Amino acid sequence: MFIVLSVIAILTTYSCSSTRIGAGGYSTNMGVDARGTSYNSYDLVPVGDRITYTIDISTPEGKQKLYKLTLAEAQRLAETEAARKYNCDRLIDPRFDYLIKDKRILRITVDGRPGNYRTRDNQYDSRTRQEIDINVRH
Repeated sequence: MFIVLSVIAILTTYSCSSTRIGAGGYSTNMGVDARGTSYNSYDLVPVGDRITYTIDISTPEGKQKLYKLTLAEAQRLAETEAARKYNCDRLIDPRFDYLIKDKRILRITVDGRPGNYRTRDNQYDSRTRQEIDINVRH
């Protein structure tokens, strides 16, 4: 009886664990590999010119935001806040510049192209940066 309960407990524990992938992230159903191939029905489409966003400890707000953050956490924060400020889903090809002194982040800057997810049912005109609705009739 004890063996059966142990097996059930072990199987329950393993079935409830999260799957970790990549650089410490958790797996999602949104699959995009490094070659730009998407495994879902959405494409990440550029919606403007490159943008720049900086968080700096010279301001009270920036000082509070960067307090005790690791470099990876500061990069995620800068990228998230840039996407919010520029009203996009995420940045395409984000690049980071930072200043660290005595293991403390003093400034972090991210630049990248704003991008939004679009369904594959719509086509995208890169010249006008607008979706084109295609109605196919047979």
